[in-house]
Amino acid sequence: MRRNSENTPTKTSPAARYLSLVSGRISAARRDMPRLIEMGEKMAAPICAGGRFLVPRIASFWPSEFCGRAGGFMGISRGHGLRMTRRDVAYIALPVPSRRDEAKENALRALLAGRPQVFVNGRQDELDTLPSSLVRRVAGFTGGAPADLGLYAFGRFNPLAGVRHFDQFLRGWTATGEMIGACTRAGKMPVIYMSVMFEGAFVRNASFVKQSNYEGGYGVPFFHENLFVPPLEPGYAGNSFLDSAEGHLRTLLAQQKILAQAGEWMAQARREKRRVWTVAVGHSYPEVLELPEDSDYPVEWGHHSSEPATALSAGLNSGDVVLFLGYRPGDVPAVRAALKRGIRFIHTSPYGKPQGLDPHPNYLWFDLPWRPGDASVDVPGYGVRILPMSSVCHTMAFFAILCEYADRMGWNP
Repeated sequence: MRRNSENTPTKTSPAARYLSLVSGRISAARRDMPRLIEMGEKMAAPICAGGRFLVPRIASFWPSEFCGRAGGFMGISRGHGLRMTRRDVAYIALPVPSRRDEAKENALRALLAGRPQVFVNGRQDELDTLPSSLVRRVAGFTGGAPADLGLYAFGRFNPLAGVRHFDQFLRGWTATGEMIGACTRAGKMPVIYMSVMFEGAFVRNASFVKQSNYEGGYGVPFFHENLFVPPLEPGYAGNSFLDSAEGHLRTLLAQQKILAQAGEWMAQARREKRRVWTVAVGHSYPEVLELPEDSDYPVEWGHHSSEPATALSAGLNSGDVVLFLGYRPGDVPAVRAALKRGIRFIHTSPYGKPQGLDPHPNYLWFDLPWRPGDASVDVPGYGVRILPMSSVCHTMAFFAILCEYADRMGWNP
């Protein structure tokens, strides 16, 4: 495992050490903004010429992260079963190199041997096992952190708290923002999902669906028809997204004592052979971790549902710990019920601390105020924000707390 190369004092908290790495990755993305702008422009050109935007399943989490997202594209496809053309764009993420199995390898080779223009959310050196003729087919790479950059180790998970996942979310959406900007400069605006957290969203989103009984199906065009949006300057969307991420990073750094308490609760539960249960409501956890079926990962994962009754195991009991990274306003009765069972509940939501919940020694709240509705970047002249932030925020918070947990357990490399 590559150690943190940042100049951090020895007394820096485990969470702060991880967040220092995150800060470095945001700075690196800013330095690479010219490359990400260029990649966005390259992705936009064939789409503006009539191609399709596809997100094939190479890394298993990526289609879920990208499809059906508030602030993301409505008119996209996962690419399964489609005949792709040279005008199509396939935007993929790469699995962790050590967990790229034969099926993923074959799917990647087949895609690169095909016709679409392929853009990769990842590093070029992660394709070193492929023939150079296939690697040359890639039209652009976002770059990002190496897989061994991070902190702590637990069995096969080394590093336990890496920054590669953070970088995939950060750079993947930053490049997407620059693609949207390039589309506006070509006189086109992609149809963007409005969050269903907002009133009227279902009706608004459904209004773009095109249905035909001749074709026997339905779909959404990639671009709006007859809608002018003032062109976005190169770098506007990407830098705005990074600005938002930096703001959330500062919010977490100001809460180091709370993050440390969360890690302490988790370590206590582990020592006492109790359960540590985590829920990250959104699109990509735990899939992004690519955990094997026989995983001995040091937390259990619940279903990423905003409904605690669905997300929390009925088998959780007194002394167990829940880390609930929420998405909707807090369900006060459900939290009260968990506390009544003796569960320690670590909680956050973009809607703020639940009103009406009395202080409780087993309840720990921390702020992570990404914008309700998830999408984070305003587009002047357009009624919906772009670029979801939840996965970036959940990754920062989860791994910062995991570092506090790991440090107390002595899980050093």
